[in-house]
Amino acid sequence: MNQPLTIYIADDHKILAQALGGLIQQLPEVEELKIFHDGKQLFDACQENLPDIVCLDIEMPNWDGRKTLVELKALFPELRCLVLSMYNEKELIDDCIKKGAAGYLNKDCTLEELKEAFESSNDIYFSKGVLKHLSGYSQSSQKDELIDPTSLTEREFEVLKLLCEGMTPKEIASKIHLSPRTVETHKTSIMNKFGVNSVGKLISVAYKNKIV
Repeated sequence: MNQPLTIYIADDHKILAQALGGLIQQLPEVEELKIFHDGKQLFDACQENLPDIVCLDIEMPNWDGRKTLVELKALFPELRCLVLSMYNEKELIDDCIKKGAAGYLNKDCTLEELKEAFESSNDIYFSKGVLKHLSGYSQSSQKDELIDPTSLTEREFEVLKLLCEGMTPKEIASKIHLSPRTVETHKTSIMNKFGVNSVGKLISVAYKNKIV
């Protein structure tokens, strides 16, 4: 890789984002690196100055990683977008690739894996941790994550489906003609039924149980 790289990172966990940024800046090819704390901020910055590569977390406020990915690829189809996440469900990974991700890596990936992901411009790149999950070698028994889909009301299922499509509660409220507060109430109810405390984990469990 001879060309200097400009890389943008979107991750709302500030300490993790700074740690990731510090790791990436160790690569001599990286000329400029910027960190954003939600997908919309990164998207707006791309409209002003397009980077060579973006790294997106799955779960973020305003725009999550998958919505950001869709919006970026619609406007900049050649932009190389990588997803860095703590979630390893095959359905979630597949969805990100379908939406245009050029790679999917665990957040505990190595610097060498990051370098390979940046250089692998013609292929979809998976970190070793992700490949283990995709091949089934590190599937753990998580019986506590088994969810009965009949526990959801029809409206909750509708909200869950739209969350899994990457829509924000505000966008869902507009689409199904509810108030944002009502959508938030449905979201909280679904999370309680699933026993999770984040939207990213909610989506992960929904995919694992093939509810959507």
